[in-house]
Amino acid sequence: MDIKRIETQRFVLTKMTATDGDKYFRLSNNPNVMKYVTGYSLTRSESDEMLKGFLREYGNETYLGRYLIEDKQNDALIGTAKLDKIGSEIEIGYRVLEDHWGKGIATEIASGLIEFATTKLGAGTVIAFVNVNNLASIRVLEKAGMTNVEMIEDLDEVKYKFSYSLKTNQSMKKVLYIIIALIAVVLIAAFIMPKDYAVKREIVINKPKAEVFDYLKMLKNQDNWSVWMSKDPNIKKDFTGTDGTVGYTAMWEGNEDVGKGEQEIKNIVDGERIDTELRFIEPFESTNNAYMTTESVGPSSTRVGWGFSGSMPIPMNVMLPFMGMEESVGKDFQDGLNNLKAILEK
Repeated sequence: MDIKRIETQRFVLTKMTATDGDKYFRLSNNPNVMKYVTGYSLTRSESDEMLKGFLREYGNETYLGRYLIEDKQNDALIGTAKLDKIGSEIEIGYRVLEDHWGKGIATEIASGLIEFATTKLGAGTVIAFVNVNNLASIRVLEKAGMTNVEMIEDLDEVKYKFSYSLKTNQSMKKVLYIIIALIAVVLIAAFIMPKDYAVKREIVINKPKAEVFDYLKMLKNQDNWSVWMSKDPNIKKDFTGTDGTVGYTAMWEGNEDVGKGEQEIKNIVDGERIDTELRFIEPFESTNNAYMTTESVGPSSTRVGWGFSGSMPIPMNVMLPFMGMEESVGKDFQDGLNNLKAILEK
């Protein structure tokens, strides 16, 4: 007699015969194993009757039916499994001895049955039913690639129907491959594209350089001409240190347009340049360098430069071309310089 066999990586599934009563009783006599089957452990006579019923369902000429699960290395009994046919769908099922719970065995068996049903039996759809309270088996079926598609209310049980469609799974794999490819493209672009950015604007103010520089190095004066401070009339500000000297820090907290952060004077080259560090805290954290320069273009004329630079980490740097940094920040810089010119020339 040809006994049907199915193999997974660690186990062999052998179709059950009438001589397997002792082995089957080891499972059916355990109340925990039978919790979502009968709800109680079976006596030996009840177990034998159940096994006889299983054996009457299918003959030995088909792979459909009940199987013993045994370890390939030592022939130890692991549990039982089934392949059944409901309409055009193949149903899978399994029970594992309590001693072997939590070892990934059920997931391997479920995955092996799905693979066998689709590749050897040509099943387009593989299904499984599980009690809604059987959380362990629900996780097993999800790990095996099955999807919860329906809740069924029987007279004595509420259960989920899980389904694995070869066509759906292949489509999902294609989508996954596309997503992976897109991520790869983004990462490649991120490594190629620049991470650093810089914006600079200039203006000529009809005032002597010394006068312009003395005004610029005082951070509090930025409140008079910077466009950002005007975006929130209720902005909260705090200061530490001595204005116009290295270490002086201006802190602000305002609405969503100005956010929260601080600006610290890091270096002063008297009459030439003021370097500051901008530390943004909200709505996102980042640190940028800013500077202002003054250059005489005549006894009473000064060219003022306002610059801003920073770096965006990989892979976020791919967003740089779409952020319009040059246009948006550049416009605010130019508007601020225009305000500065109007104040100093007044």
